[in-house]
Amino acid sequence: MTSSSASVVELNPTNDKATDRDQEIFEQALIQHLDWFAERGLTVRFWWRDDDAVSLTPELDELLGFSERFTIPLSLAVIPKFATEDLAQRLADTHTVQILHHGWQHKNYQDKSRGEKASEFGWRRTALDMEKELLEGKEILQGLFAERFVPLFVPPWNRIAPRAVQLLQQQGDYGLSAFTWINHFRLPRLQSHVDIIKWKKNKRFIGWDAARKRLDLQLCRRRTNASEPIGLLTHHLDHGEGCSEFLEVFFKITSVHPAAAWLSSQELLEEAKRDFSLSSGQV
Repeated sequence: MTSSSASVVELNPTNDKATDRDQEIFEQALIQHLDWFAERGLTVRFWWRDDDAVSLTPELDELLGFSERFTIPLSLAVIPKFATEDLAQRLADTHTVQILHHGWQHKNYQDKSRGEKASEFGWRRTALDMEKELLEGKEILQGLFAERFVPLFVPPWNRIAPRAVQLLQQQGDYGLSAFTWINHFRLPRLQSHVDIIKWKKNKRFIGWDAARKRLDLQLCRRRTNASEPIGLLTHHLDHGEGCSEFLEVFFKITSVHPAAAWLSSQELLEEAKRDFSLSSGQV
């Protein structure tokens, strides 16, 4: 019995040391990347999107605290059908939060039994139904959040059918935000790139090593295109052990480093619209 207990006691410090070392390597790698840009007079631009907001929760309140403490703009992708007045009241006194349009009710209409990936605004729905929900969703969000609302559509599960994109085009002022992929949709877009949650099996923090590798990929890409913003993606309702610690470290470094700049979704959407107009020959 004594031998068994001793082996268990020794296990946690080893894991803690490994985690601390991974965190240290992450911090060093991030600072080295940013130093590279600073030495060349370049700036890495970041933006932050958090999905699935409907009401004020302790998990969301923590993110609001990070946003206010580090003065980092937070774009909350809010599900219109379930959005609550208490969330609007909590945000009334904040200066760093904007609201994005996150589907209608985050419901999957695709057929999983046939291997179809989840989507609320997918190809199985009629244009009439989707248009109705888009208009109602926009009206609700504008009513609750007024000038905080940014017409940037975030499709649940980051998937959207061309038919739904056409409906967004008809709205005139909408942009689109999904995850990493580059598409040929004729619409201004603002993508997210680094999701801090590992979704398969048990939802959990991806870990310091995976976070380092994902950021390394994006930061290396920005060495030839520094103007493209890097999108941080969080899901406050699914955060577990490690997520808060990562955000604290990441924000602490990037909020003060001279080569890092955090921008709001409103700023970046306006820029994306200008770029889109130029590429389309509209100006």
